[in-house]
Amino acid sequence: MPGRLVRMARLYWRLQLVHLRTHLEYEADFWIGVVGVALTHGAGLVFVWTVFQRVPKVAGWTLWEIAFLYALAIVPRGLVELLADGQWRLRALVNRGEFDRLLVRPVSPALQLVTQMSSIHGFGSVLLGAVVLARALDHLDIAWGPGQWGFLALSIAGGATLIASVNFATNCVAFWDPSANSAFPFLVQQSLEFAKFPVSLYGRLIQALLTWVLPFAFVSYYPGTVLLGRPGGDRAIGYAAPLAGPAVALLAGLVWRRGLMRYQGTGH
Repeated sequence: MPGRLVRMARLYWRLQLVHLRTHLEYEADFWIGVVGVALTHGAGLVFVWTVFQRVPKVAGWTLWEIAFLYALAIVPRGLVELLADGQWRLRALVNRGEFDRLLVRPVSPALQLVTQMSSIHGFGSVLLGAVVLARALDHLDIAWGPGQWGFLALSIAGGATLIASVNFATNCVAFWDPSANSAFPFLVQQSLEFAKFPVSLYGRLIQALLTWVLPFAFVSYYPGTVLLGRPGGDRAIGYAAPLAGPAVALLAGLVWRRGLMRYQGTGH
């Protein structure tokens, strides 16, 4: 088993490097994508900054605390776009009958699917998020030890795993509804926008939805309460935030296997 996992990891990186090298051959497209995504996320930050010119705090949150959560949400999303964006091609593969090719190859179909595509504009999200994160920590004047930095790394990795797993599971709806278009995965992905801000700002229904149904609150808000040292019961959940990604990944795996059992191939 360990040898198989190592082989799959090597194959994964090789396939992803092919996509990244292809993107880097076209420098203009690369920079347009990076700048475009940075401007998109930057517009949201400008909105936040404008609000805080009128009020010092929003529900007890300062400008730079919200900026910290904002960065904590866009960095994992950028990593997913860079390294695990192929699931968005599942519907097209099933609809055109090309998914069969993934099943007959001696490589995991899930691995092949995830490496179908790499969106280079994700680099813009990672870069902007890293800059905002650094600026927020500087303004908040927080002194972290190795434990906090390690928790930050685990939170980002867990957040990326969670986002990729949710995208993977929602795109598996193609096995039940192989029509050419479906808004469901995109609607779910847009819910990630809520994670850029404190969940405590929303009503109880939205809080419950973002915690237990579409658990994007575990990407930024819950780990953020721990890293920012904010008081409250949410910190207890925050310490478990890095585990949410692997838990959702297991659920996505179950959905994937159920979908494969339902898939009948081209012409059936």
